[in-house]
Amino acid sequence: MKKLLPKIDDQPMSLVGHLEELRWRILWSLFYWIVACFICYGAVPRVLAWTRPLLKNAELIFTNPTEAFFAYLNAAMVGGACLASPVFLYHILMFVLPGLEKGERKWVYRLLPMTIFQFLLGCAFALKIVLPGTMDFFMGFATESLKATIKIGEFVGFITTITVICGIIFELPIVLMFLAGINLVTSAFLRRHRRMAYFLAFVISAVATPTPDAFTATIVALPIIINYEVSLFLIKMCGK
Repeated sequence: MKKLLPKIDDQPMSLVGHLEELRWRILWSLFYWIVACFICYGAVPRVLAWTRPLLKNAELIFTNPTEAFFAYLNAAMVGGACLASPVFLYHILMFVLPGLEKGERKWVYRLLPMTIFQFLLGCAFALKIVLPGTMDFFMGFATESLKATIKIGEFVGFITTITVICGIIFELPIVLMFLAGINLVTSAFLRRHRRMAYFLAFVISAVATPTPDAFTATIVALPIIINYEVSLFLIKMCGK
């Protein structure tokens, strides 16, 4: 990963220079995000067709003239952010790395490929396990006398929110391993605070999920707990 990045300039820079650099990096990131949004907007109908089985026999509707457009736009913005994420990571690294010590840079280079993999793994977990299980549970309440009609804006928002949340949750081992690599946490510390971590997992999932039910919160909390335990194991192994 280090070879893919240009040489880091360790020369000190003034505050104005840092702000100017930050401004240009943000502008370039926004430019590529907008381009990625246009690309993803055209793919939204295919994604909706791919996720249509999650609705079972429910009808997908929109109840005002602008709802479908903004649902497409929401999906395109999230997809565009994912598509442009390598550009975001590049500019973040080029802005942050000069301020890190060599030992800290070493951990960034090691963990960056794993960061991308973990985010994609979290998204796949959401699409293959969390969303089908959640939708099966909720759509099971439909009967002959109780028909389901789902608004497209709420459906797209539910899918994108759960997918992004799971992608972020799967970054937990990376964050904890980085903190362990720079000696801010240890496996013993994580073991001592396991109960608090489990409690916070349910609090975070309850706040982050788009529906207030305990079922969805539990399904989202489980990956947090699993990733916490994986982090503890990996940090212990690295310590050995």
